[in-house]
This record gives sequence, C-alpha cells and structure tokens, in this order.
Amino acid sequence: MKKIYLLIAAIALIMSACNSNKVKVRGDVKDLVGTVKLLAEMPGQQGMVVLAQQEVTDGKIDLETEQLQIPARVWIDIAGKNTLTTIIDSKDQIWIQGKAKFADQIEVKGSGLDKEYNKLKKMFAEKYEGPIEPIDKNIQKLMNKEKRNANDEVMLGVFQLQRQRYIRARANYVKNLIEANPTQELSLFLLQDELQDSTDLQKRLFKLINVPNKESNLYKTVAEKMQ
Repeated sequence: MKKIYLLIAAIALIMSACNSNKVKVRGDVKDLVGTVKLLAEMPGQQGMVVLAQQEVTDGKIDLETEQLQIPARVWIDIAGKNTLTTIIDSKDQIWIQGKAKFADQIEVKGSGLDKEYNKLKKMFAEKYEGPIEPIDKNIQKLMNKEKRNANDEVMLGVFQLQRQRYIRARANYVKNLIEANPTQELSLFLLQDELQDSTDLQKRLFKLINVPNKESNLYKTVAEKMQ
C-alpha cells in the first residue's frame, strides 16, 4: 500500500511539473558581470515588460518566469552590452552562450521555431535585400548630386521602380506563404514583421490564420495589434 501511495505522489509531482507555466532561460557568458533582463510584449500591456531579472556575477545566467504562454518572442538584455531577440517555444531549452568582451557575438540557441524563422530571413536577405543594396547605392549617388540633369532624373526613376519591384515581390511572397500555411505559428511572425506597411492586408490575412494554440503570448499580442 505504501508503494502505491508513493507511486501516486510521484505521478502527481510529474503532472504538476508538466502543467507548470515556468519558462527557463539559462546560459553561460564568460566574464559577464551585470544585470540580465528577460523582456517581452504582453497582452493588455503597453511596451516591453520585464519578466525576469538577475544580477550575474560569474557569467551564469538563470532566468525564470511564469508569465509567458509559449510560443513567445522575447528580448534578453545582456547587462546593457547587447540585446538578443529570440522565440521561446519550449520551457527549458533556451541557452545563451558567448564571451562578455565580444558582446556582439553572444548567441541564444535552443528554439526550433527561431531556427526556422532565421532560415526564412536568410532567404529574404539573399533574394531581396542583397539585390536592393546596389540599387540603393545608385539612388543615393544620384540624390547626392548637387545638380541632376534629365538623364539623372530618368535613371533615378528607373532605380526607384526597380527597388519597388523587389519590395512588392517580397510582400507577395510573404502573403502567399501565409495563405499556404495558416496553421503555422511562423505565419504570425511573418504577418507582424513583413507586412507592416499594409494594415488592411495584415488584418485580412490574420482572419485566415488558424493556429492550434490561441492562448499563446504570440497569438494574443498579434491579435491585439490587428484590432
């Protein structure tokens, strides 16, 4: 009988741990000393909210919060040296690493959703941002001229048109991606980040999104912005 009670107690403890909303962000940043903060946008609140704060003395980071419903986008302030942005999609897998003296190289890992989103952003950079860079340089060069002749004005118009074509192509790609993946949480990030210049399009696409978890920090914060 005693063994049965112990087994029941163990199961209850495991179930309690599984149901906990506690999210952990840990790490090891060599020689880091200072205040580390975990921040996020929270439903019903304005601006960034500090969810957890720690005075780090030995480089070991251990932040915990029960305020998040994952998935969620968070910002991690590394003692004022760098601010990392990541997506938390698990309660105990996020890890920060690096060296304090190379603050710009400090990394945060452990999120599968963040990894997938970074792949998309890399593709955007290669397919759209890369080709726009030389166009922007040409536009700036012409804009900096004290006196532009008729040919300059024509070329300026050509470059601006080329730039707009890449911007429209990117927006259309994102639109089609969201429409094809309405149940994927990445669609919420794309909607929020990539289509800021078209509120009407954002709201229309948001009505198509049907992610399984509508209680997440991600869904609720996006939903508020679409009102």
